[in-house]
Amino acid sequence: MTWHHENKAGGEVMRHPSDSLAWKSFDGLHQSFSADPRNVRLALASDGFQPFAHSKTPYSIWPVVLIPYNLPPSMIMKPSNFILSMLIPGPESPGDAIDVYLQPLIEDLKDLWEEGVTTFDSSKRQNFHLRATLLWTINDFPAYANLSGWSTKGRLACPVCSKDTKYEWLYNGRKFCYMGHRCWLSNGHRWRKDKDAFDGTIEKRGQPRIFSGDEVLDQVQDLEGNPLTKCQKVKVKISHDERGDNWKKKSIFFYLPYWKTLLLRHNLDVMHIEKNVCDNVLGTIMNLKGKTKDTMKARLDLVEMKLRAELHPNRE
Repeated sequence: MTWHHENKAGGEVMRHPSDSLAWKSFDGLHQSFSADPRNVRLALASDGFQPFAHSKTPYSIWPVVLIPYNLPPSMIMKPSNFILSMLIPGPESPGDAIDVYLQPLIEDLKDLWEEGVTTFDSSKRQNFHLRATLLWTINDFPAYANLSGWSTKGRLACPVCSKDTKYEWLYNGRKFCYMGHRCWLSNGHRWRKDKDAFDGTIEKRGQPRIFSGDEVLDQVQDLEGNPLTKCQKVKVKISHDERGDNWKKKSIFFYLPYWKTLLLRHNLDVMHIEKNVCDNVLGTIMNLKGKTKDTMKARLDLVEMKLRAELHPNRE
């Protein structure tokens, strides 16, 4: 349980979460916790799945798994070391109301942070006061919205770019398109001036400002107390256009005393990103029916945007 403290990588090498800026930032802000390397660092992963693949009746199960990060890299991701803290069953996913189910877990995590628990250290043959903290969550993009409280749909779908998300409505594809990623490049990067390979513009914007935990709390303060439910009669309707942001609730994780101090509160599941990107690239290259992104609607949108003239459909 002390491997993360005794085996830190030097320089810019990252082989364990303990080498990350988020971990080091937490250690600097909460030195009373980091003073004892036996204190447990946790990550929370959750996503829903359909347990009955061939059933006509829809059903959803959401496991909530805690992952202890004190262990060495070879042991962290072994299922035997995971903690299944709860299962959320139901005919459909809990959605934003997942906070209701998470209340007992949040209370336990809060107690483990503030009070701790007496634990026996078998290696030293003595008792010690064990505390625990939750460093971040790991989810796919839809579950990211349920846990963070930021809607990942609509104009401001990016929770990192936030109010500075650059979006464009595709009239033929009937969806929003987000092409402003070059703002994250360094100011002198050659891609900033490459109009032809991107959206036909030169990117002059700087990186969007990342809001601190205190600033996020100020933004969601008026949402505290709203009913968390899927029932439309009870649910409070929130106008994102009037608010100017995509917040839809105050996440229950902010009830953890240290949550607002975390440098990185939510992570995206790499597995889903790899799969979706691979499916889209291969589907387009191989022109697979139902998988390719090179469709007539996509080409008509290129006409509307005045991009890639060589891909415009011929009108006879």
